Amino acid sequence: MLFKSTFNFSLLSFSIVSSWCFAEENINTENIEVIEIHGKSYRSTGTKSGLTPMESPMSFEIYDNKLLQLRQVDSVNEALRYVPGVTPESRGVATLFDQYSIRGFESYRNYYDGLPLQYNLAYNLAPQVDAFATESVEVLKGPTSVLYGSAPPGGMVNQTAKIPQQLSQHAVRARLGTNNLAELALDSTGAMTENVNYRFIALGRSRDGQQVTTEEQRTIIAPSMTFEIGDKTSLNLNIYYQDDPNMLPSSSLPGLGTVYAASYGKLDADAYAGDKNWTMFEREISMVGYKFNHEFDNNSTFLQNFRYTQGESTLRNTYGKGLADGDKIYKRSAYQTIEDIEGFVVDNQYALQLNTGSIAHNLLIGFEYQTLDSTFEYNDTFGNNTPAIDLSQPDYELFVVDQLPLDTYHQFSRLAQQQRGVYIQNELSQDAFTAIMGLRYDDFSSLSDDNEGGYESETHINQHELSMRLAAIYTLDNGLAPYLSYSESFEPTAGKDSVTGKAFKPTTASQIEAGIKYQNESASTRITAAIFDLNKQNMVTSTPDFMKKTQSGEVKSKGIEISIFQQINDSADITANMTQLDISVTKNPNDPSLIGKTPIWVAEQQASLWLNYYVSADFELNGGVRYVGESQLDKHNSDVIAPYTLIDFAASYDFSDQYQLGLAVSNLTDKRYVGSCVDIRRCWMGAERSIELTLNASF
Repeated sequence: MLFKSTFNFSLLSFSIVSSWCFAEENINTENIEVIEIHGKSYRSTGTKSGLTPMESPMSFEIYDNKLLQLRQVDSVNEALRYVPGVTPESRGVATLFDQYSIRGFESYRNYYDGLPLQYNLAYNLAPQVDAFATESVEVLKGPTSVLYGSAPPGGMVNQTAKIPQQLSQHAVRARLGTNNLAELALDSTGAMTENVNYRFIALGRSRDGQQVTTEEQRTIIAPSMTFEIGDKTSLNLNIYYQDDPNMLPSSSLPGLGTVYAASYGKLDADAYAGDKNWTMFEREISMVGYKFNHEFDNNSTFLQNFRYTQGESTLRNTYGKGLADGDKIYKRSAYQTIEDIEGFVVDNQYALQLNTGSIAHNLLIGFEYQTLDSTFEYNDTFGNNTPAIDLSQPDYELFVVDQLPLDTYHQFSRLAQQQRGVYIQNELSQDAFTAIMGLRYDDFSSLSDDNEGGYESETHINQHELSMRLAAIYTLDNGLAPYLSYSESFEPTAGKDSVTGKAFKPTTASQIEAGIKYQNESASTRITAAIFDLNKQNMVTSTPDFMKKTQSGEVKSKGIEISIFQQINDSADITANMTQLDISVTKNPNDPSLIGKTPIWVAEQQASLWLNYYVSADFELNGGVRYVGESQLDKHNSDVIAPYTLIDFAASYDFSDQYQLGLAVSNLTDKRYVGSCVDIRRCWMGAERSIELTLNASF
């Protein structure tokens, strides 16, 4: 029923504009770190207009496909390793989702081609798009609700899709590496007819997981076609299918043995507390979409971006119940989740350019609608008749699956969510001055039917929020461009106040950011620096015994981010990044002991350096070093997780017009480190050394 209603809704919207036209995106890559995108039809992540990152009055960056391939990036987590203001790979050994923090605030959600990868934010079925199908990764920092509706306050990551090209290009990639990595991928594009271009992307990959006995596998099929209906109209149809029959769930380890030495010492980077007979995660995602682009005239354009998503997953995993017999025996509980999602999202954008005297206005009016239905089934042994594991001498095949009492606890939930948003933005410019004013109204509703252990309940949410953004930038003759911005965001919040009995309001956030950007005429020097004050309000807090729950929490994040790109000579360039964060709980009347404490998952200091050296026209060497400062062991800040420094290396050699050999090594010294902890009972190791050799063939 959902697909049928989705199709009818989409067809109605499409028929209104089916006789109009829109220009194609024109992407021009100037260097390894930044792509410049031109053309009236381009909708950037930062502004949904044609402003480039250096022209935008906000922290907005683009990392292009060449860079992703050079570093052998497979996931968003890996792509964010050298991005200032981002703490990536919070659980680096898990691959079932991308988890990272932007400006101190955790995020699980990503965007793909300007639309959210639909996720109910409650359970485990979060769609991912592989980096091989990605043209670029765009990072927008700070609150983003004025253009995207419900969103975490730290910012967002948008993966742009590879689109069909008229020029015939075909590339095959074969990759081998550590942990028995084996991959074969195809990317083919060209013209089918004078007015129809195609692109076909396929990939198959398998490798062992970092944790002992684990494995991961992936298959991707992603065809797309662009129809040039007329001089001013185009329609892109796209399909993305991804089958992950084996991915790595989030299996934690105790702090004793990871952060601290146990009686047997410290665990290795491949330590595992799961069971080979039980632990697994499988996921299947199908997405079908289109982009209809139309240009009425030189000053007026329309874009409709639509995607339907269907997915299902099964997770079997364990979690720790504490240590016994000193510090060796790790008690476990086994659980299982079975999920499915079905939904669609459509974003309609009308852009109008007009002049009032010497001021040019770029108006954007949009309407977005999304709906998502999902089911969730959960079973847990609660530790009953669940074999513990001896971490000093682990046996990974202790579970007899048929004997696990998974009926100890059972939950089944249905969740239906809808979001409607109307927004308007005016991007006005006069000579060297550009200002952006945006306003959006969102209405969010959800209905959850839950059956927990035989107890049935129903939860309704109906919330709305008004978000705004004001920003301005002025480019001086010497290339310096100071800017100032204010932005807001919101996230729907379930539940009700235990004191007043009233339903919670949305959690909101606001940010003030000031910065400066610099680029010389040759673009051989680029500098961006930002200072921000980001405040998240209306957070739900509880007393330590959970008997009182109110919406009275607040967290403040202040920070500085600096990025410098410098072309040293014709053969070398270098990029340096630095981040300094100061994030803490500023209000929590239900648990005053947390006031002044720093949240988990966040490194308050980070720095990185990346060097590209072109030995010849055919031979390139690259390397980087990244420092991630200490983070907190738990919410009470009882101790810290040690900082770490990692070295990465890459090289590529073109030994003919058709063939290229690539080498990428991450964590070159194979440093053992702890990536993050929730508390002393649950910690995750960082990513071990990875060596990958790639052969690219183009024809």
